[in-house]
Amino acid sequence: MILNRLFPFLLVGVCFLQCIIGQEKLYRCPPCASDCHKESYLHPGLCPVCNMELISQKESQFKGYAMEEVQIPNDSIMLNAAYYSPINRDSIKGVLIVVHGSAPSTYNDVSYYTGLGTQLGMAVLAFDKRGVGASGGTYESFSVARSKAWFNLLASDVLACVNWIKEKPELQKAKLGLLGGSQAGWIMPLAASKSKAIDFMIIGEGVSVSAGEEHYFSQLTGDGDESGITIAKAHKKLQHFNGEKGFDPRNILKQLETDALWFLGTNDPVIPVDATIEELQRLNKSNFKVVILPHGDHNFLNTQTNERYDLLSYIKPWLITIGILK
Repeated sequence: MILNRLFPFLLVGVCFLQCIIGQEKLYRCPPCASDCHKESYLHPGLCPVCNMELISQKESQFKGYAMEEVQIPNDSIMLNAAYYSPINRDSIKGVLIVVHGSAPSTYNDVSYYTGLGTQLGMAVLAFDKRGVGASGGTYESFSVARSKAWFNLLASDVLACVNWIKEKPELQKAKLGLLGGSQAGWIMPLAASKSKAIDFMIIGEGVSVSAGEEHYFSQLTGDGDESGITIAKAHKKLQHFNGEKGFDPRNILKQLETDALWFLGTNDPVIPVDATIEELQRLNKSNFKVVILPHGDHNFLNTQTNERYDLLSYIKPWLITIGILK
């Protein structure tokens, strides 16, 4: 994948953040045995219930939500993350971890997905990708040769976030999901295959074929550049692919029991949508639901109307169907 094809989508989140004006600080009690950490206060001081010192908590750009910057350990590195929680913590309907695409993105860059989570009434954990922003480790650009090792490392970062969430008192009974797009379509099922704590996944423009097949397809189309061939011609050529596959999710998807919602646009020149649909149909998994976005591109934009698809209109009913929302 060519990263600059993804940056316009990331800019949705960045521009959104630039519109934010000064926010007041909020304060709350750290998690304690008295279970009084759900209350928020406007001023620093001591908790009136347990007498512990209140900690600062930023009010986020998402209405009704507070944001807390946290550090999440994974082996020898720390992931810089933002935890967004409803100010009324009794109203938490679940929790989502935002998983990155291939771009070197921070938690601010993926605020489009964070916004989807908050509109669902869920707590959201977003983090700077490994080696990006304030997170430790080394960032790697996508390559087929390194895809197995790199994807497993990225999946381990997601699992570190899962472990952090499971220690939050207010999230002990919350259903946990993963949300992301593009490269995240490989990372999320891989992480879910390693943890029964993950209840569902929402996959935007992710593939069910190998890294090698995806890379070959995107080279043929030029990720939509004028120098590339059409999506239809690239799909036809892809059927004769016999190169290095690198990471291949097929066996993982075949065995995966986690509920998954897939969004695929028919005018996406970045990933092989037709091959992905064919593979998902072949798998015929009852726990996978596929939503086709006619004329949709890699950023959920309808290329005929130039309007972005309302993903929530599909996500909410699906979450009700699988018992996550009521």
